[in-house]
Amino acid sequence: MNHLHGSHDVVLVAISYIVAVVASYTVLGMVERTGITSGRNRWYWLLFGTFSMGMGIWSMHFVGMLAFTLSEPVSYDLTIVLLSVLAAFAGSYVALQMVGRRQPGIRHILAGGVLLAVGISAMHYIGMSAMQVGISYDPFYFVLSIGIAVAASISALWLAIYFRKDSGRITEWMKLGSALIMGAAIAGMHYTGMMGARFQMRSMPGESSGMILNHQWLAYFISTGTLITLALSLVGIYISRRFTRKDSEIQQKSDEIYKINQELRQLNEHLEDLVATRTLQLEKAHDEAIQASMIKSQFLANMSHELRTPLNAIIGYSEMLHEEADELGEAFFAEDLAKINKAGNHLLALINDILDISKIEAGKMELHLETCSLPDMIQDVMSTIRPLVEEKGNQLRIIQDQDGEITTDVTKLRQILLNLLSNANKFTENGLITFEAYKESRGVRSGFSFRVGDTGIGMTAEQLEKLFQPFTQADESTTRKYGGTGLGLSISQQFSRIMGGDIKVESEYGKGAIFTCWLPASPPDGERALLSLGIDASSKGAEENGQISILLIDDETFNRELMERYLAKTEWTMAYADSGLEGLRLARKLSPKVICLDILMPSMDGWSVLAALKNDPVLKDIPVVIWSITSDRQLGYKLGAAEFLMKPVQRDQLIGVIDKYVVNPHPNFPAGFV
Repeated sequence: MNHLHGSHDVVLVAISYIVAVVASYTVLGMVERTGITSGRNRWYWLLFGTFSMGMGIWSMHFVGMLAFTLSEPVSYDLTIVLLSVLAAFAGSYVALQMVGRRQPGIRHILAGGVLLAVGISAMHYIGMSAMQVGISYDPFYFVLSIGIAVAASISALWLAIYFRKDSGRITEWMKLGSALIMGAAIAGMHYTGMMGARFQMRSMPGESSGMILNHQWLAYFISTGTLITLALSLVGIYISRRFTRKDSEIQQKSDEIYKINQELRQLNEHLEDLVATRTLQLEKAHDEAIQASMIKSQFLANMSHELRTPLNAIIGYSEMLHEEADELGEAFFAEDLAKINKAGNHLLALINDILDISKIEAGKMELHLETCSLPDMIQDVMSTIRPLVEEKGNQLRIIQDQDGEITTDVTKLRQILLNLLSNANKFTENGLITFEAYKESRGVRSGFSFRVGDTGIGMTAEQLEKLFQPFTQADESTTRKYGGTGLGLSISQQFSRIMGGDIKVESEYGKGAIFTCWLPASPPDGERALLSLGIDASSKGAEENGQISILLIDDETFNRELMERYLAKTEWTMAYADSGLEGLRLARKLSPKVICLDILMPSMDGWSVLAALKNDPVLKDIPVVIWSITSDRQLGYKLGAAEFLMKPVQRDQLIGVIDKYVVNPHPNFPAGFV
């Protein structure tokens, strides 16, 4: 038998190596995909990987065979060629099954490598047997080729597993380098086997029953098709890897979001606990603040009552002594007594301010509405403020309508105007103070505006912002220079708002200020309070001969003595009772024209006395004037009081009120005790 000699086509050898490298690179990706997918997707990748890997390995070997040219034409048995393809697929499938697990061990790598080597070796030698020539093998090279196949297969699978586990630290260049080594090992197995092959002709030339192939073009065709298939596989791997990376990123973000949500949930629970605790603390603090405010308000009310009682005597007696000193020509004593009276009235104003602000804060400020003539009320205010204005060298200009009536709390309106005028006078030296009163409607409500302007020191924008805050003045220097508590403007604004109006201010530093108070001509129906309707004395009928003019019911001796001094220069007759029961007895006996009643008395207080008077058919028509340190004006009017005077009471104020009810004095009946 004649031996055949052959040679290799270098180009086809290079192509076979390239196919081996691309196939190796693809195998690395396939192992990665099968290891990280599950379910149906894993089977898809397993089948796809089997086809790509088996096709790549078989193509490399077949192109390598076609690269070998014998001295005589060689035909191939197509059936055997197809069997070699199946061997490559079988080896690839088993290998991918072994190492395509999520956690493959060393035994899986070894078993998979051996089975893949068996498949490769079977594919190689079955493919060699498809050649229609006689072939014998050198045992050394035969064993060596199988050893190379085993080593190459195990190394390839180990690298694939390694790259899959440490994918975060592996670069594509490292994978490519590994593919170059694996490709060389796979090609080395093939060409080692070819070195040990010996070829002999089985028949005479031209007697071959197989298929004679054009080696070069078939190699090109197979390699091109295989490379396209492997390229598509790599594209699929790349796309899958991108999706996997996106899924991983999404999962990572989801995990982060879940973690954040858990932290937020815990934080929310913690915050809810904190809020609940803080709410309880705030509620407790709120209750304590309310309680403290109530205690403060009650304390201020009690203190104001306690202070008013001695002040009533100080102011009253200083006024009486001042009149007597004037009559006796004791100018020195009269001047000192005037100072005492002035200081007492100033202290009374401070006490009233503090009591008013405490009532406002407690929401207990009440309105006592009455209808009054504006010109008369303004004249009364001006008569009070004019001496103070002239004392500082200021001029007072008054611009007002000649008529007009307003239904409001006249006492509070008078206090507002006096506060505004006093402030203007306080901060103006040798300047001009202007007072204007005029009708002004706001929307559908008619009302009056009271404007007080001055040419004094004015205020800055910063000072204007805190102007109406309680206990606040422009600055500390203002307090030191001009004095005051900082309550006047705050009380005035609160009063105006309670009565349905407001106070606005315009000022420029160094150029004076303008305060404008607007009040409705009458309160809304829903806000209308009790009206103080004076009793017309002329409607009470003629005075009976010898009837007592005034009955004073008061348990304090100095108050009775003060009343006696107040009325000493009048022609009215008076009687006194030091308890409620005694007062009721004297009222039935004497039938006085008017009763002056104190509220805070032991045993039977003034409210009980007033109720008893109004429930008595004989006594109910006698007008009752309350004079007391208590401030519950509304209760007094509800129980039937005709007037309400808060101690300390000025002499002229007291006489003016009593004069409305005592119209027929008895000149021959001296004032005194009965």
